[in-house]
Amino acid sequence: MPIDKKCPSCGGTLLFAPGTDGLSCQLCGYTEKIPELISEVRAQELDLSAAQSLGSHDWGMETQVCQCSQCGGLTINNKLQLSGLCPFCGSTSVVPVQTSSEILAPNGIIPFKVNETRATNYFKNWARDLFLAPEKLSQDAKLDKFKGLYVPYFTFDVDTVNEYSGKFTFKTDKKDSEGNIVYERRNKSGAFQYRVNDFPVVASNVMASDRILVSAMQYNTEEARVYTPDALAGFPAEHYSVGLAEAWNRAANDMNHYLKEIARIYEHAEFQVSTTIVTKSFTNVTYKYLLVPVWVNSFVYDNRRFMIVVNGQTGVVRGQWPKSFGRFMKGALGLFF
Repeated sequence: MPIDKKCPSCGGTLLFAPGTDGLSCQLCGYTEKIPELISEVRAQELDLSAAQSLGSHDWGMETQVCQCSQCGGLTINNKLQLSGLCPFCGSTSVVPVQTSSEILAPNGIIPFKVNETRATNYFKNWARDLFLAPEKLSQDAKLDKFKGLYVPYFTFDVDTVNEYSGKFTFKTDKKDSEGNIVYERRNKSGAFQYRVNDFPVVASNVMASDRILVSAMQYNTEEARVYTPDALAGFPAEHYSVGLAEAWNRAANDMNHYLKEIARIYEHAEFQVSTTIVTKSFTNVTYKYLLVPVWVNSFVYDNRRFMIVVNGQTGVVRGQWPKSFGRFMKGALGLFF
């Protein structure tokens, strides 16, 4: 397919327009729908055991891996549409690097639904409501330009066999003297089989290194469509720093907490306390390699820089922010006067 898609009306460059499922000309306003994004066909599960032999390396365009010399972030760009700006830290020290030609290509994509204007508004609302933040943070923060980025994201489906034991809290039919429902705690144990669906692993060490930032990256993966390079027009994609094998290992280790919650549901309990769960087997493992959208930004307040991300599908905002001791004191004094 063409590396640089041209507008049939004026010859300008077509770029993906967030929220439209299509391309838009920056010169004349011509629009064009992307067939893969308006199709009902979803991104398909792939067999993990066959990944080494069946992994796709065709991105549908000529790609170039670039690295930021300041923060080390790696991105994959259309070779003829290279951006000289790092989407993570804003540095212009971005240079092409030599990598293996065996770069696994995604088989699905969740396109941007949130555009830059909405991302900015979500940030302002988020900043206004932050706990202990300066009262005029949303007005006074010197916000950089939002940078759209597709982040690598693996999801896994797997059949599990589990054994559990622990204390669970159950609602009873009894009420205390004030009419409140009485709860009781019981020791329970058992076993269950469960197929986990779309367990996520963020395949970016830059994003996953900060638990606050990565908490924004919860996606409705049912909306993932078959990968198309057209959705990347105008947006870089981060090179995965967590490979498929390592991503599966992380998923298997991190699944414990999720399966504890399934055990609670299995027991029809209200809460669980000190539950131990052992997964005896993982079988029939499938995966999807998705590209998911984020808006990355940072802002300066009181000569300090703070990093934020906005989920490009849901608009959820997470990030760092300055704390105001004066606002804390004002709130504390309000409790007494």
